[in-house]
Amino acid sequence: MLFQFDQLSGSDRYHLITQTVTPRPIAWIMTRNENKSYNVAPFSFFSAISPDPALLVVSIGNKSADIQKDTKLNLIRERECVLHIPSGEQIEAVNSSAATLEYGDSELDDARLTLSDFTENMPRISDAKVAMHCRLYDIQSIGESSFSACYLEILNLYVDDNILKQENGRNIISSAKLNPLSRLGGNDYALIGQTLTIKRPA
Repeated sequence: MLFQFDQLSGSDRYHLITQTVTPRPIAWIMTRNENKSYNVAPFSFFSAISPDPALLVVSIGNKSADIQKDTKLNLIRERECVLHIPSGEQIEAVNSSAATLEYGDSELDDARLTLSDFTENMPRISDAKVAMHCRLYDIQSIGESSFSACYLEILNLYVDDNILKQENGRNIISSAKLNPLSRLGGNDYALIGQTLTIKRPA
């Protein structure tokens, strides 16, 4: 079947994209609300784009036509966040944190998450094996849609010692021990399962 995107609604395009661009890594982002509580939410329109500067991009939509998502509001105001890479063991907490709450209500309690010290201004989710302290580098509206490309510069990176080792002077993170959770279409998630190793040609 051929789908002509110029003849589809934004919703139809979204569902086709999320079911074909898979698996997608999850950016589990914590920001500070205006009342000093913390908002936590997962986003899967997410990728790394540059090592120098160390940039990630996360595409964030709106709650509704004229109400921005809490994460976007907080990023614009605070200019920083902590982005976690969730593991499979955290699927229930990740899913719970996707619920739509009133602004200022924190997802931490419902998701049963605890925090640990990280940077001077921001904590991290204790059980997350990878956490990145980021500042908002730039934000760009995408066409006429509600989505914005949020460019995040990594300032500090936490990696759980249990998934990290050194080989030939290089830090190696075990993907098996990280067990990263990813998104598929609809309500489906995925884990890495089988991995293949092949040497890149010269």
